[in-house]
Amino acid sequence: MAEGGLRERQKEKRKQAIMVAAAKLFQGQGFNAASMEDIAAAAELSVGTVYNYFKSKAEIGLAIYQADRDLVQQATQAVIANPPADPVAAICRMMETDFETEIGYLDRAVWSALFGASFTDQSSLSSAFVSDELMRVDQFRKLLHVLKEKGKIDSGADIDAAAEMLGALNLWYFMRWLAGLRAGEANAQSGILDAEAKATLKRHVTQLMRGFGV
Repeated sequence: MAEGGLRERQKEKRKQAIMVAAAKLFQGQGFNAASMEDIAAAAELSVGTVYNYFKSKAEIGLAIYQADRDLVQQATQAVIANPPADPVAAICRMMETDFETEIGYLDRAVWSALFGASFTDQSSLSSAFVSDELMRVDQFRKLLHVLKEKGKIDSGADIDAAAEMLGALNLWYFMRWLAGLRAGEANAQSGILDAEAKATLKRHVTQLMRGFGV
C-alpha cells in the first residue's frame, strides 16, 4: 500500500513538473511556439514520459484549466455554504475568493498565453474557457438561491439573469487585469483585485443588486 502511494506521489510530481514547465514556456514563447520537446527538456523528463501524461500541448492547457476550476469551485463553495449576511458583501466575497484562489505551483501569467490560444485554433481550450465561465455563473446562481432563501433578495428576483450578469462582471475584472498584464501595467504576482478594484467592485455589485430587490 505504501509503495503504491509512493508511485502515485511520483506520478503527480511529474505531472506538476510538466504543467509548470509548459506554463513557463507558454508565457515566454507563446503557446504555438512551445513544443512538446521543449516542455520535456524544461521539465527534465524524456519526451516519451511527457507523452505518457499528455498527448498534446492542448491537453496540458486543459489540465491547467481543470486544476484551477476545481480549486475555485471548492473555495467558492465554502462561501456559498456560509455567506455574509449582506448580499453585496457575499457577492464581493465570492469574487474575491475566486481571484485569490490559484494553483500555487503555476505562474498566474500563464492565463495570458492560454487565453490567447483559446481564440486561435485550439477549440478544446476554447471549450475549457467557456466551461470555466459557466461554472462561475452556476456558483453565483447557487449563492443567490441561498441568499434568496434567507430573505436577503426579493422573492421575485430573476436569479438566472442576476447570476449571468455577475458572471459577466467577474469576467470583466479578469479581462481588465489581463489587459493590464499585457500592457505592462500589472504583473503576474499582483492580485487581480487590488484595493481600488475592490472598492469599484463593491460599487458595481451594489448598483446591480438594486435591481434585484436589495
